[in-house]
Amino acid sequence: MVKDNPVIALENVSRCFWAGEEKVTVLTNVSLTIQRGEMVAIVGASGSGKSTLMNLIGCLDRPDEGKVVIKSRSMQQADPDELAQLRSQNIGFIFQRYHLIPYLSATENVEVPALYTALSADERRQRAEYLLSRLGLQSRMLHKPAQLSGGQQQRVSIARALMNGAEIILADEPTGALDRTSGQELMGILRSLNEAGHTIILVTHDPDIAAQAQRILHISDGEIVSDERNPVARDCINRQALPSLGNRGHSALGAGIREAIRMAWRAILGHRIRAFLSMLGIIIGIASVVTSVAAGEGARQSILAEISQLGTSTIEIRPGSGWDTPRPDYERSLKLSDVDDLATLPYVDSLSPVVSKFTRTIRGAKSVMVSLSGVSHGYFRVQGFRFIQGNGFTQADVDESEPVVIIDPELAKTLFGVEEEVKGKIIQIGGVPFRVLGVAERKGHQFSGSLPSAWMPYTALLSRMSGDMPIEAIALRVVEGYPLQKAQTAIEARLDRLHGQRDFFTVTNDQMTRAMQKASASMRLLITAIAGISLLVGGVGVMNIMLVSVTERTHEIGIRLSVGARPGDIMLQFLIEAMTICVLGGAAGIACSLLGGLIFAWLTDELSLIFTWSPIVLACGFSALIGLGFGFFPARNAARLQPTEALARE
Repeated sequence: MVKDNPVIALENVSRCFWAGEEKVTVLTNVSLTIQRGEMVAIVGASGSGKSTLMNLIGCLDRPDEGKVVIKSRSMQQADPDELAQLRSQNIGFIFQRYHLIPYLSATENVEVPALYTALSADERRQRAEYLLSRLGLQSRMLHKPAQLSGGQQQRVSIARALMNGAEIILADEPTGALDRTSGQELMGILRSLNEAGHTIILVTHDPDIAAQAQRILHISDGEIVSDERNPVARDCINRQALPSLGNRGHSALGAGIREAIRMAWRAILGHRIRAFLSMLGIIIGIASVVTSVAAGEGARQSILAEISQLGTSTIEIRPGSGWDTPRPDYERSLKLSDVDDLATLPYVDSLSPVVSKFTRTIRGAKSVMVSLSGVSHGYFRVQGFRFIQGNGFTQADVDESEPVVIIDPELAKTLFGVEEEVKGKIIQIGGVPFRVLGVAERKGHQFSGSLPSAWMPYTALLSRMSGDMPIEAIALRVVEGYPLQKAQTAIEARLDRLHGQRDFFTVTNDQMTRAMQKASASMRLLITAIAGISLLVGGVGVMNIMLVSVTERTHEIGIRLSVGARPGDIMLQFLIEAMTICVLGGAAGIACSLLGGLIFAWLTDELSLIFTWSPIVLACGFSALIGLGFGFFPARNAARLQPTEALARE
């Protein structure tokens, strides 16, 4: 046996721990060399320091003093990533309590060390199945740890230790949890691995187990008290060496991310209830945001549709300086001569003066208050009225102040019922009889609770009912295709010249549309902000659940670190897990929102939910950002765990 190049060398190694304010020395000035291919047993009572020594040899812990060299690489000069690489490529652990990840199958547990190498998925699977077959677990590859016996779990642990072709096998009380028969089988496997060239280091308190090693180290109170050679006759069970591996370096970033996503998915499936609780806040938040935006968009488009039905080329001229600055002295600023003058403009399609009042309409025993408007015959074209019965009055009716009236469907239904023909019938309006010429409805829905409407020649209203009244407005329709803004500017300039001052203001549907859009956008922003609060709360919930997850899965983190995972691998896994939870929660939230939209549309047509791509894409992106942001601290905490501390929490 070659002895000039030890695979493991410890020189004056000491390790201390703090128990409260008391300093406890576990190892004191331990020096040790182990040659390649040796089988060494470390024997000692509980608390003697043998497990601490094993952790130092396995690069799971660092000494306070002294030097540890593994395959010519000093631990003191290695950063966490280099220590992870040492564990990944050179060291395999067989633990007393097996330390298998409970939600993974036997094959997947064996594959774990290779997840952090450049081995492809197919290579990992083939090697894991080969190792399990050699250890007699062909029929148990898809079983989870809870479905395996203690001996079978220990064999899975051995296969995992061999997954990356580790030259050094560290076995901590490997037979401590096994019955005698299983323990003998395990020792046979370890001897065969030693015959195949592996360096085997056993930690045990059982002298029968130690007697099977070539070399026995006795440790007591943190010091090696004896180092004995023990040549024994060994029956080689299997001298066949394991197949060699290709590139065992760390995987590329893209492959690492893919594996992290796969591991995150398995972790989520392994903890379904916790994952659902993590997602719940995100689901509610995303569903709230998407639904509120869809409701806002539906309301906006509904309002715009209503406005567009009134015509996109109408202008209303009103006396005064604006809605918010009433001027009683401008009350009569609009005149009939203005109507006649504007009618001569080539870009004016139709127009009408408007005077109005509220009055009572009576037919027989039926009486109802109405909103009565005096207009000219062009008013119905300006506003785009649709006649259900009869037709409108003529210019002759306006000139002669004929007692004729047009009523809306609501008034017709109230006074005449649903089926009765109303054209030609007489009704009393303000005590004056008028003949009904027809029934017309304005495009767009009436405001809820508004009074029924009726329209008559403005000359008839002034002469037969109200006497002299100021013109309330001039409604005007611009020729189709003529720029509305240009017409508005020209009309204002013309009236400025006629009046000698600006004693009027104009309102267009375009202005109304912009105002309604602005109000709708403000409302949507408010609703979205309120819904965003639930997203924030959901993100905090994800962070809390992930922090709990880190605590609950500390043991799993220790396992992954012990088999070669770098701190960055652990952080990436937990970050992607948090992002996966949030993205899945976001997708579920969007699905709930779409389903809610279908149910809402089935229940009522008063308001439609209109879903657009932009808020859906933003919601998905934002949910991923929530996972990234709120998952960072739990992921960082997981990456900072020390392997020995993490493994101790089972």
